[in-house]
Amino acid sequence: MIEEYIDKTHLAITEGLKQLKKGNVTTNVYFHVLEEYFNKLYNCVEDSFDTIDANAIARIYSLENSLNQFIIPFKTEVQAPIEVANSDEYLLETIVYFVRKQLRLKESVDFSSDTLKKYDELASNLTKDMADRLGILCFNVNISKTLNVPKNHNICVVKINDSYYLIDCTVQQYFTLGQNFPNRYLKSANHVVRSEIGGRLLKTNKEGSKKLLEKGYISYNSEMFEDYFNAIYDQIGLERLDKEEYLDLIIKKKKK
Repeated sequence: MIEEYIDKTHLAITEGLKQLKKGNVTTNVYFHVLEEYFNKLYNCVEDSFDTIDANAIARIYSLENSLNQFIIPFKTEVQAPIEVANSDEYLLETIVYFVRKQLRLKESVDFSSDTLKKYDELASNLTKDMADRLGILCFNVNISKTLNVPKNHNICVVKINDSYYLIDCTVQQYFTLGQNFPNRYLKSANHVVRSEIGGRLLKTNKEGSKKLLEKGYISYNSEMFEDYFNAIYDQIGLERLDKEEYLDLIIKKKKK
């Protein structure tokens, strides 16, 4: 039964993409149809989870990743930053380059496929280390402890020339949909489809999500800063704050 749903979903992706490229359907219609197919697939997974073999899991993982790359294609290059006119950006790119380089050297991270989920604490510590070397004020933030939410993820917020920036070199974990398959799909299909933080970010701010994935940082002055934390609060069902309140929580908590 599960193989049948996988085949149908695969066909919907490939045939729908052909029609999309020809201009016969809109992007919204395409994703609405795919959502229906994936919902049916996830419901089947939930109903027959104990009988699903590794091959089926691998096929679903492949389907999700192919769709994920189409939704938000991005390249996470590990390249040394070039001198730019904006000194803030140069310093930020230097920090991100250092972190990504260390993750590759220390943990053999493949940024094209790894979810980076288990590396967020290491990445935030590396970020703090590099910021300290550069004389940059850096708040090493555990989201669970700082915002008092059940979301154990680590990021950094830095202050450069009176401006704040969020650095998250492992945000990719929210967008590589297939990882942690056995644990994630024990929840209901609706929860899986609509409550993923990455999905919420894509729906709210696709361009901001792409920039954060590629650059590894976002400015406090961008809409994405508030959208980032809103997605976490929305998933948990908490009332949203504004960006000033999020930043205030981070600064006050770290100063205690």
